[in-house]
Amino acid sequence: MAMGSQPDSVFYGLYDAYVGEARTKPEVYGYWVLVCGLLAVLAGIGIFLVDLGVSTVSLDNWAIGVGASGGVGLLLGSVLQLPLRRRAVSVAVAGGVCSLFAVLVFVQVYPEGWDLGRTVESLAVVVGYVGGLSLVAAVAALVPVLTGRRSLLLPEESVEKLAWTAGDDEAENVSAVLHGEAVRDGVFAVFPDDNGWRWWFVEQTAVADGRRTFETQADAESALDAVTETVDGAGLMEVTHPAIRLYRGDDEVRWTMVDGDGVVLADSDDTYPDRDRAETAANLLKEHGPGAPLLDVDDGAFEVYGDGSAWQWRLVDEDRGVLGEGTDAYDDRQAAEAAVVSVREAVQSAPVMGVEHVGFELRERDDGWDWRLVDAADTTVARAADTYDSRAAATDAVGRVAEGAIDVPFITATAPGYEVFEAESGGWHWRLVDDSDQVVARGERAVPSEESGRSVVGRVKDIATDATVRVLDDAEFELFSEGDAWAWRLVTEDRRTIARSPPSATYESEAAAEAAVDRVSDEIERVDRTTFERAAFHLFEAEDRGWNWRLVDADGRVVSDSGQEHASREDAASAMSTMKEHAPEADLVEIDSTTLECYEADEEWHWRLVDAAGETLATSPGRYDSHERAHEAMDALELLARDADARTMDAGLFQVYVSDAEPRQWHWRLVHPDGAVVATSVAGYPTREGASEAAESVAEFAADATVHTISDLAVRFAVEAVDADGDDAEPAERWHWELVDRDREPVAVGTERFPSRDAVAATARLFRDHAGAASVFEVDPAAFRIESVEDGDGSAWCWRLVDPDRTTLAVGSQVHGTRDDARSELDRVRELAGGAGLLDFARAAFEVVMRDRGWVWQFVDTDDTVLGVSTQQFDSRPAAERALSAVRDQLTSASLIEVESPAFELHSEGGDWRWRLVDADGSTIAESMRQYPTRREAREALEGLRTFGADAPTELPA
Repeated sequence: MAMGSQPDSVFYGLYDAYVGEARTKPEVYGYWVLVCGLLAVLAGIGIFLVDLGVSTVSLDNWAIGVGASGGVGLLLGSVLQLPLRRRAVSVAVAGGVCSLFAVLVFVQVYPEGWDLGRTVESLAVVVGYVGGLSLVAAVAALVPVLTGRRSLLLPEESVEKLAWTAGDDEAENVSAVLHGEAVRDGVFAVFPDDNGWRWWFVEQTAVADGRRTFETQADAESALDAVTETVDGAGLMEVTHPAIRLYRGDDEVRWTMVDGDGVVLADSDDTYPDRDRAETAANLLKEHGPGAPLLDVDDGAFEVYGDGSAWQWRLVDEDRGVLGEGTDAYDDRQAAEAAVVSVREAVQSAPVMGVEHVGFELRERDDGWDWRLVDAADTTVARAADTYDSRAAATDAVGRVAEGAIDVPFITATAPGYEVFEAESGGWHWRLVDDSDQVVARGERAVPSEESGRSVVGRVKDIATDATVRVLDDAEFELFSEGDAWAWRLVTEDRRTIARSPPSATYESEAAAEAAVDRVSDEIERVDRTTFERAAFHLFEAEDRGWNWRLVDADGRVVSDSGQEHASREDAASAMSTMKEHAPEADLVEIDSTTLECYEADEEWHWRLVDAAGETLATSPGRYDSHERAHEAMDALELLARDADARTMDAGLFQVYVSDAEPRQWHWRLVHPDGAVVATSVAGYPTREGASEAAESVAEFAADATVHTISDLAVRFAVEAVDADGDDAEPAERWHWELVDRDREPVAVGTERFPSRDAVAATARLFRDHAGAASVFEVDPAAFRIESVEDGDGSAWCWRLVDPDRTTLAVGSQVHGTRDDARSELDRVRELAGGAGLLDFARAAFEVVMRDRGWVWQFVDTDDTVLGVSTQQFDSRPAAERALSAVRDQLTSASLIEVESPAFELHSEGGDWRWRLVDADGSTIAESMRQYPTRREAREALEGLRTFGADAPTELPA
């Protein structure tokens, strides 16, 4: 800074008008000394070259003298324009005078007394000339250290002490005004306006305006007192080249950048808590601004940043808002850029897991493909029990699981239960599982539907509790009820039915059925056999000694009979002969004892036991495919019926037997009272007692066991005991679950252990309720997931990019209130990241952004902190970029100035000039009330406030 004043001579006026505004008188006179020196040098050369008609010796004398004097002027004029201390100027002038005196001596002694190095005169000339020039040059060389106004070894020479400035000629007059010895030329006016109290400084017309408005007159007067003190000590900040100025406030520091005309180009956009941080930001702008890149993030970009030892990356949008960032730090920039390339490639194919409740993840393993089920927190809930040869096979397995999850039953391994399932080969089956999860019983044959299977299970449950356990060594007659009537059957120990009571026979009581069995046993000992292949007439004697006949067709049905008894055989035969005309091919069979009749019907063979009176006592239980097989059954009847005992089947029966397939293994089967085998054991037992105990065990829980239908899959809960803490502590239970198919083979296994069945059931319900609609995805090489996170205001959502091992590659920088909002941001990230370029800057960069109502450029560091911003807003982005280009050019020559005291500043606005009084913190105290066409006029105007403001009176309203 330097104190300036009005011009005092024609030299000053010419310099100010055509060269530049002078800061000091030595600067002005130094310029003219330089010009004179140049002219002298040119004149010396001209004298030497031009023939003026005088002696050569005389011309040489004058040519050397004028040229040497010009050289002194050139050097001294250049040095006087430097920012020298007052004493340094005196030293430089003394050096110049010494050299000129030496030139004068040279002109006097040359050539007669000139002998370089041999005469005292010549030696004095050389020493005086060279010594003087050396002294001038030393003053210039020592400016940074000793001779400059801001030198290293001496304190700065204040503006007030530079009495040799351009206004020295009027110093006496100025001093008289400042001491009150002259007439007052200025006055402060305090007045109210619509918003409060204000003040002006008036010198003929109002020239200065206080920027603030005060509530009361007293406040305005108090502020005005402070202004007069400030004006008294304020200097003129003469910045003729670009500069970055630091302003210090009470608790904060800020900076502004101005060009050589004082126009504010940029400021710090915010304040700093201390000088060091503000200076660091300003130095970063000065040092890196000229070469800092201009960031172009119209379509989003990846930004790599770091401090030299740790590098990271982030994805930003067109407004430099951070959308996502990497979670790892890298040792060098190249590694961070490689990570960006990897992430950018992964994003293009990365699916969104979309796991709102659960989701299926396909994974390629070393030995094939598998899948796992994950919840919304990306915790693995279950995994496939097997691996698959291909991705397609794994996908099909997932599809099966998702489809089967909808109606999957819950089965507890520690609770007995029936499982009704459809076999892959067709038909429905059932099995009974005990409390150790072992299959102990099953149906003997397939049934056509689930309802039929449940019906069979119902029959088992009805009879299991009261069923007796029995070993059948021989055939037995079983008496059983059919509705309100009774019937019987003859069965062997392997449950083959040999004979049964006729379907037409109904016994009113158990005793009647037992009597019928006794009669069969008696009659079988004297039975005859007969065989016919077509209809036959039976002629037989009744119990009351009468005779009857009947016509029986090939199926054994009675087609016609005598209707009444005849007194003799001949009468019955005569009556029968009239019917024989209608069945001429029918055989005539005369029955005089109990007979086993074997007959053919519809190409199948049957038999029946008929007594001498024609009453059917027993029939075959089924049909036979040949005559021989029918006779084999008749042989078994004759053999077994004689000694078979009769037993009433009024409840179920667990029959214990030795299996034909496993001769040394005992089994059991559950027989319904109607004779049907409704259940059989699955495993064999080495002893009869073992089989009997097993049957008795089943009888205890079969009636109360739960029935489950397994269409395809089922969830099975299992429990295991683990050692608890402490020697005396009871073992703790840990529950887990698995998904099994209809053959009880594991399809998937749960990955977590739970303390109770309720806890494991909660996870299983998550699978059952949501797996049917779950997404299927593959993390290869990466995938996005949306997750819930805890925020200060409650639950929030964000996105994350992970690899197959769930290592986080990137994470969203913001959290959202809803899942949909997080998904919307993720969609934008996926759209931008694929084509985003790399913002390449190491320390800082420029960017052009929209602010408020226009475009601005701003200077940012790698932490995305705005260090500086243009003070002007532009109509378009190109206009802002052109302004930035101009700022770059000026940064190369900008200096850093710290404003430690109030000062006057000149600045340009739209080509016109204004001045303002700025406090040390950068706040404007006062400014000119009008604009001036030239810088010089603005400076002349501010001189009124500087000259008269300290002692100007205050005029108050009446």
